[in-house]
Amino acid sequence: MPWGAPNVANAKRPRPHRIDAFASPDAQANEIVNLISSLLRERVQQIKSDPAQALSDYELVIEKIKELQTKAVEATEAEVASIESEITKYLDRLFPNHHVKFDAKPELDIEKAYTPFKTTADLLMGPKDGYLSGIANQGSGARRTLLWAALKYLSEAKDSEGTRPHVLLLDEPEICLHPSAIREARAVLYDLPQTGNWQVMITSHSPIFIDLSKDNTTIVRVYRGEGNEVESTTLYRPTRAKLDDDDKKNLKMLNVCDPYVNEFFFGGRQIIVEGDTEYTAFSIIRDMHLDEYKDVQIIRARGKGIIPSLAKVLLQFSKQFTILHDTDSPLTVAGKGNPAWGMNGTIASVLKLENAEGRVRLVACRTCFETALFGKESKDEKPYRAFVRIQNDAESAEKVKALLDYLLDASKPKPGNCLEWTAIEDLEEAG
Repeated sequence: MPWGAPNVANAKRPRPHRIDAFASPDAQANEIVNLISSLLRERVQQIKSDPAQALSDYELVIEKIKELQTKAVEATEAEVASIESEITKYLDRLFPNHHVKFDAKPELDIEKAYTPFKTTADLLMGPKDGYLSGIANQGSGARRTLLWAALKYLSEAKDSEGTRPHVLLLDEPEICLHPSAIREARAVLYDLPQTGNWQVMITSHSPIFIDLSKDNTTIVRVYRGEGNEVESTTLYRPTRAKLDDDDKKNLKMLNVCDPYVNEFFFGGRQIIVEGDTEYTAFSIIRDMHLDEYKDVQIIRARGKGIIPSLAKVLLQFSKQFTILHDTDSPLTVAGKGNPAWGMNGTIASVLKLENAEGRVRLVACRTCFETALFGKESKDEKPYRAFVRIQNDAESAEKVKALLDYLLDASKPKPGNCLEWTAIEDLEEAG
């Protein structure tokens, strides 16, 4: 046993709290009560009537219980032996060469032998000045909300050092929760390990629960392989991604603006696009040809500056992906240096990242997506105007589809006014 004798191991082994997706109301209620009760028990175990005493009052009581257990066993040894002998006489008539043994050893798990609270604590819920009923009688959403409330309190209360650690196992935590409650649940679950005494593991189909700006995230994708066997792959670890502070700020902002951006962790072919217009255009084409593009993930960066941060994440698990962005112009209309043009160099740095060679393609539209494909750039409502144009103009729709095909497969024809590049000089030569 990794921690020694059972009584020593039990005190140090992490205490699991498992919440199944479709657990019964009673099971969910018991788990919430147990979370609260565990904290209360730990507080009781720290009480000392005299600050100078070596052991807490609880530990002194436990020592006395151990002594009483030993004395009780010793005092009843003769009577136990007599009971065993008499019962064995009757048993031997029907089952020859059989005997009984009464196991009356002391309880090693002292928590079972003594608790300062009643074994079945109650947590009631209801309107103020109204009827209070047990948690098991509440709706599933209410029970889960109570769970988050209990977890949040525990994370803020901070278990003291040296107490038994906790492992929280949650299956589908997003079930029956309002979108705002899902975001709050995510925040609670990410904050919980910060106390140093909790580990959290969840299974989820919701990309909202993925927050790449956090350091304590390990993402594992579980799926069925070709032989219909369950397989798993570790997709992401912060230490491998080597995100700097700017990357974390970018990803945090992106998570706030688009909580579904992390859908790419669920598999498929990935394309990073710069903004809303490209995302809208490609999404329309994907919907028009579902069978052809059902596994395509269009990742909206919402700005050139965030593209390298997303690329660092994708490089951990994606075999190959393409980045589409605007070249922009070197100078603004006023004749000054254009910051958007300068960001092309930042995007080019992606090719120098570890393991990027042969896995990342850079494709640029001159000077922007609309100019390259539609001949002119709209001044406002760009995503909507692109949507209308693709819906009503077959030629425009074909151009967008051709670009999407090229981004997914370099062997396909390259659309005009688009170029694949590896150095700033390529963009400068293309004008």
